[in-house]
Amino acid sequence: MEARLVKVLLRCVQSDSERFPVNASLDAFVRDYGSQVGELKGKSIRMTPNQKQVIRELLASEGVSADTSPDAWDGLTRAEALSVGHNEKFAQEPVKRRRVAVKVLLPSRPLVLNGQSLLLPARCHVDVDYAELGDMAQHDWIVVVENWECFNDIHVVAGNLPFPGHNPLVVWRGDKDSVKSDSMLAMLHNMKQPVAAFVDYDPSGMVIARSLPRLEMVIAPPLDALAKMMQNGLVERYMVQIAGCRAVLEQIDIACVASVWDVIQLSGRALPQENFLIIEKGNSSSSVDIPIK
Repeated sequence: MEARLVKVLLRCVQSDSERFPVNASLDAFVRDYGSQVGELKGKSIRMTPNQKQVIRELLASEGVSADTSPDAWDGLTRAEALSVGHNEKFAQEPVKRRRVAVKVLLPSRPLVLNGQSLLLPARCHVDVDYAELGDMAQHDWIVVVENWECFNDIHVVAGNLPFPGHNPLVVWRGDKDSVKSDSMLAMLHNMKQPVAAFVDYDPSGMVIARSLPRLEMVIAPPLDALAKMMQNGLVERYMVQIAGCRAVLEQIDIACVASVWDVIQLSGRALPQENFLIIEKGNSSSSVDIPIK
């Protein structure tokens, strides 16, 4: 049984009522098991005490007691869910809850976790539960990086752009599949350091920057240099994003975002942050005309 159906059935067998509104899960259940578990009556399903007893036995075969609260799985990990029922997938809490990807700006600087210093090679990071980070006072700033490639090669970008602090903690914003962006935001809210945003120079990037707590800096070259680079930006990407972002960006009240957004808006183009990467592969290399700090 799927988790949604189990929860619906628990509410049914724990209720004194014999009539319940039809939903997709309950309708399919009654059609599969027939009159032994209930009868469709218009827009409701009727369950007699005997039919409820059959449902209790079906739940028991899934390792779920009929007395279990329908909310019993909320907030549990998959492993913890097994203590309530046989199916670990009943848990609503994501497998990788509270996970964030963190590193430092340069391999020569230590990543300090719970008072322990780690020296990570280039293009390495730590995937960690942010609740276990401990005291991060050794890192004077937090830098949030929008895209994975720039996060992975942040030591390369560090040679091309001004980053704040002596040893900032670098955090990947995340995506929809692995490390979630809401975990990154939750981590930031639990910390005190000033925040810098290294994002794409486009409407969506500015919206992301604006959403960060304690934002004090948007990582960018001098504005005149950025304006020159924007001349080679992407018009179509800007036009696709601007409609959905305009309302938010018209209300910008954060100075560090507003100054960069003015340059982007004036150009009418988008510039991916990857333009600040120089990656050497064998004897060939790709480069862009960027100001070196």
